[in-house]
Amino acid sequence: MHVIHTLGNLIDEVAALTGEQRRILWFRGHRSLQWHVQPSIWRDYDRDDERNFTNRFCARAGTKHPAVPHYDDVASWLSLMQHYRLPTRLLDWSRSPLIALYFALEDYIYNPQVSFEDSVIWVLDPHALNQHEIHKAITPSLDAKTCHEMVAAAFTDKYTAEPKVLAVMATETDMRMSVQQACFTIHSFDGPLETHTTYKTFLTAMCIPSDAVQAMARAIDLCGFRKGDIFPDLDHLADELKGISPPRRRFGKP
Repeated sequence: MHVIHTLGNLIDEVAALTGEQRRILWFRGHRSLQWHVQPSIWRDYDRDDERNFTNRFCARAGTKHPAVPHYDDVASWLSLMQHYRLPTRLLDWSRSPLIALYFALEDYIYNPQVSFEDSVIWVLDPHALNQHEIHKAITPSLDAKTCHEMVAAAFTDKYTAEPKVLAVMATETDMRMSVQQACFTIHSFDGPLETHTTYKTFLTAMCIPSDAVQAMARAIDLCGFRKGDIFPDLDHLADELKGISPPRRRFGKP
């Protein structure tokens, strides 16, 4: 496991992992080193729950969203569900290590009461993963035919996708995905990715020790990585402004 204490350490480690061949890498930040690399649907639910979520979401979304996907466009539906934080078999990654660092340390920027613990940035070689899983060193789009069976299995038991994990490019449909340089892994394998039999060939951990997280959180904030920009909508802009300017008046006193 790599250990990083500063932004400079992070850049050096990423440069070393990328190498002269400019190896493509994706990144995911976790506030806790103890958290698994695993989609939310497999942490807390089973396959019956998943199909209930997806079908009920599709049935009720039309009156609540201005432009829902076509009924059979399961990839767009799954992406929309992930966007609105429904538990899905998708796991979010970023092509930017600094975006991943922001997500690992965000709580330390806006919530000073959070207790310090070791954080982590997971580094994925998507081409190495796909070479193992589908024998092709490519990253298809989420809506590609290569992915259809794995995605459709989230909606119906007609498909029984074999247990595997596939790295895919997100089809950018909103500003948030663009800003966050979003990409996904699709998981029909329901265990943590770091328990995969060959995970060491495509997955690396970079630990941020608990005594370094506060300084690194301050550094990523100073570099302009802030909630209102990472999530470009008015709700998160308001949250950012409230977070950096806590109330000065207490109990109604001026």
